[in-house]
Amino acid sequence: MPELFLEIGCEEIPANSIPGALQALEQGLRRELQEQRLDFESLNTCATARRLACQVQGLASMQRDLVETLTGPPRSVAYDGQGRPTVAAKGFAKKNKIPVGRLLIVSTAKGEYAGFERRLKGQPAARVLAARLPGLIASLPFPKTMYWTQEKFRFSRPIRWIVALLDQKVVGFEVAGIQSGRFTAGHRFLGSKQIKVESFARYREALRENFVLVIPEERRQKILRELQERAAEVGGPGSHVRSDADLLTEVTYLNEYPTVLSGQFAEEFLRLPPEVLVTVMRENQKYFSVLDPQGNLLPYFLAVINLDSDRNGSIRKGHERVLRARLEDAKFYWEADRRTKLMDRLQRLEHVLFQEKLGSYYEKTDRVRQLALNLVAALKKDELAEAVATAARLAKTDLTTAMVKEFTNLQGIVGGLYAREEGYPESVWKAVYDQYLPLSADGTSPETVTGALLSIADKMDTVAGCFGIGLIPSGSKDPFGLRRLGQGIIKICFDHRLNLSLAALSETSLRLLAVRRSRDETEARADLLGFLERRLRFLLQERGFQYDVINAVLASGSDDPYDALKRAEAVAAIRPEEEFEAISVAFKRVKNILTGQDEAREGESLQAGLLKEPTERALYDLFSEIRPRVDEEIGQLRYYEALKRIASMRRIVDKFFDDVLVMAPEADLRKNRLILLRKISGMYMRIADLSEIVVEG
Repeated sequence: MPELFLEIGCEEIPANSIPGALQALEQGLRRELQEQRLDFESLNTCATARRLACQVQGLASMQRDLVETLTGPPRSVAYDGQGRPTVAAKGFAKKNKIPVGRLLIVSTAKGEYAGFERRLKGQPAARVLAARLPGLIASLPFPKTMYWTQEKFRFSRPIRWIVALLDQKVVGFEVAGIQSGRFTAGHRFLGSKQIKVESFARYREALRENFVLVIPEERRQKILRELQERAAEVGGPGSHVRSDADLLTEVTYLNEYPTVLSGQFAEEFLRLPPEVLVTVMRENQKYFSVLDPQGNLLPYFLAVINLDSDRNGSIRKGHERVLRARLEDAKFYWEADRRTKLMDRLQRLEHVLFQEKLGSYYEKTDRVRQLALNLVAALKKDELAEAVATAARLAKTDLTTAMVKEFTNLQGIVGGLYAREEGYPESVWKAVYDQYLPLSADGTSPETVTGALLSIADKMDTVAGCFGIGLIPSGSKDPFGLRRLGQGIIKICFDHRLNLSLAALSETSLRLLAVRRSRDETEARADLLGFLERRLRFLLQERGFQYDVINAVLASGSDDPYDALKRAEAVAAIRPEEEFEAISVAFKRVKNILTGQDEAREGESLQAGLLKEPTERALYDLFSEIRPRVDEEIGQLRYYEALKRIASMRRIVDKFFDDVLVMAPEADLRKNRLILLRKISGMYMRIADLSEIVVEG
């Protein structure tokens, strides 16, 4: 079966755009082939900064024939009492250009209809691909696009060539004025400008000969290997590269033929904080830092260049010269900024806009301080009040520093470092330093409780503020990163084991935003709580909990994220055990009987004197015995132990349903038995709604 090869050659695409575009190319081509009934064996993609490529092996040369059934009017309308076709049937046949005698009776879920079978003959794959590939190329998504022709076709960067081969023959089509063909290009400086492509295997080798490693993993491994070699060369045994997965991915896609070279900077700059040095090297120059065996920064850097070598050392000297200028700037900012105390910068935040409708950072600072102190009170951690309040006032002051204006990724970090230099206690400066953590669903949370409370307050103010003025994430659009902030709030609660009420937190946040809020508070709060519950659900999924466990736990409450996590852990832990199915089945029986029964409402008292049957008396006695222990275990978040204790009731519950008529004709007996079941159900429901658990078989 033939091979399909497609390559889109461009000007250099931004590195961070390539993985997403490559994934879209793979998914889009896979979808097109499936929809067009073109069978294939495998599909592979690869990319560099100048090309996106895809190989399909074992592609069918023809579409599969398609047999489809088309239905028309119902049988009762299409035929009269004598079975003769009506005007409706004739009209349907004429519309589809078939003789009325070809009509069949087609049985569907909705009844019988007049219809017919139509066979669509499969077309050659080359013809189908020529029609579909231009649209696929045009649909590839990029964060930013541009146009360069009068037709204003948009792509990440101008397309310069297209290779499209099926069984080594060109698939002819045109995109943005570029006609598909069989010629690719090598490295911009080291390779040939035109290379004939015959197959994917030969394509890889031809590009390698022209200094292009087209497989991303091959480039990544070459970079990793040379990073370790250069680090050992400059720093000695045990020296190593500072780990940076994101930077490694970026340089992998920045370079077609990556080569690592080392450079040096003056040791005097090591007096700057490591965070500043690493940021200057990483953010501006894409350099890797070198560490000694103890993890201390060494006065060296490693750069990845898009060449095979630096023969006369001029590239290294150029990098060293540029880095020295950047480090001189950082040194100047570090010394100049510290001449003004952070607290003296607080008033300057009145002139720094947070968001047009939500006011300045000065206003935000005050809201965050109040919200953080509210968290201190809710958690009964009064000893943290002073540190939390101070950290909140200092948190955003570094936005007025020259260092942050030049190196924006250092915001928060620089504030924490300046606070440390000014002699603030560790609980304060670390809170400022960590305020933006975690940066992702699996990122590190703030180290201290003070930092955790400050981070929650800051994130919650932003999320609540946006919901309060109608800036709500929808679909893939989330310009303010609210999903990440919401996940951060939940994750901090997980990591620091904080029992916080999301409802109370939302209410306080929206109240503090009353002057700025434009939406109805009740409506905004409902939307905000729904959003936070979805973030909680997402993080539980990320931790590997099955969907029905999550449904069961959240059905019993999602207000306290850490409590929900502990309940999920307990349900997941007991689920594989032998008695779990019995617990689940018993609970479902209880819940089914209680559904729609308003006679016994929550909180009504049970009358022990009405327990006539021995089994119901035994069930009540067992419930009365274990409930205090279950209450104690739940109070200590020992949900697994509570579930195990509840499981001890399974036999007597089963016997109760066998021996006792719950829906007795006597109203008082019926109500009393329903009250007993509701109390048992309530004990279950404090942990999870086990009726949501899917039990096999």
